Amino acid sequence: MLSQNKKHAFQIGLSLCILLVISVLVSSCGLKRSNPLDPLGNSGVVSPDPVVGISYSTSATNQNPRFVSLRWTANSPSNTSGYYIYRGIGYYSAFALVDSVTTNEFIHSSTNDQTVLPGDYYYRISAYKGYNGGNLEGRKSEPLFVRVP
Repeated sequence: MLSQNKKHAFQIGLSLCILLVISVLVSSCGLKRSNPLDPLGNSGVVSPDPVVGISYSTSATNQNPRFVSLRWTANSPSNTSGYYIYRGIGYYSAFALVDSVTTNEFIHSSTNDQTVLPGDYYYRISAYKGYNGGNLEGRKSEPLFVRVP
């Protein structure tokens, strides 16, 4: 059994730990947001709108070159400089950056990318806006299933 002094010392130590955690949490709330591309810390930065209205077409069976043609609803030029195209092999898989374009269409072809082969793929698209030599990327679209024959 702990003596009365040890119980008191333990309670004081526990109280100090709780106060320390609370003070760290409270003080971190007042941190200055210093990222120049942070829309919450810089009112002059506008995040790109999400990409919507995505449609696709593919090459015919045994056609060479093989391709996937993607189109989507163009965002306003006031908040979008271009688009990033990503591809993965599963809905929840990692997505690799395929290319970037400044229009609302993209053709992924085996002519310039030997990885365009028959199979099932998922594409995601995000818009970006250029700011001070960098790009602020918006939210990626939901994965779009595409079967290349």
